[in-house]
Amino acid sequence: MAEDQIEVPGWGVLPCCRFGSTVEIEERLAALVIAGRKRATVWDGREENPTGPGMRWAVMAGARPVAVMETVTVGRRRFAEIDDAFAALEGEGDGSLRFWRLAHQDYFEKSGAFDPDMWLWWEEFRLVAVIDGDLAAAAPGHVAAEEAEARQMLTARG
Repeated sequence: MAEDQIEVPGWGVLPCCRFGSTVEIEERLAALVIAGRKRATVWDGREENPTGPGMRWAVMAGARPVAVMETVTVGRRRFAEIDDAFAALEGEGDGSLRFWRLAHQDYFEKSGAFDPDMWLWWEEFRLVAVIDGDLAAAAPGHVAAEEAEARQMLTARG
C-alpha cells in the first residue's frame, strides 16, 4: 500500500492504494475491485500499517484514481494462516486458497521476503465509489482474463 495522496474530485485529498507491482497488474486488480470481486488484500507484515477501519483510499491504476474504497477491518496473521474464506475475499485468480498461496508465494519470493511463517497485514475493504467508467466497463473482461490465467497457472503447476 502506498502512502502518497491525490485529489479526487468530490472526495477531497485521499491516500493512494495500489494493488500489484506493475501498471498492468494495478489496472487488473483495480478492475477486480470495481467488479466487486476483490474485497481484501495483504501486504508484508514487517511494513508499517497505514490503515484502520473507516479510512478511505483512492484506488489507483497507474497515475489515475479509478475508485474509492473504505477499510472495513485490518489485522495481522501469518501467511500459512490465510484460509479459504480470506482467499475468496481477496478475489484474485479463481478465488481459491491454492491459487492465493501460489500467487502470493511467488510475489513475496520475488521481493525476497517469503516464509510460510511470515507475518502479513490483511485488510478487508468495501467499494465506495467508481470514478473511472471506462475501467468499470472493462471490468468483466479483466475478471474473465484473471480466471483464465489462474486456470492456466494451476494446470501448469499440477
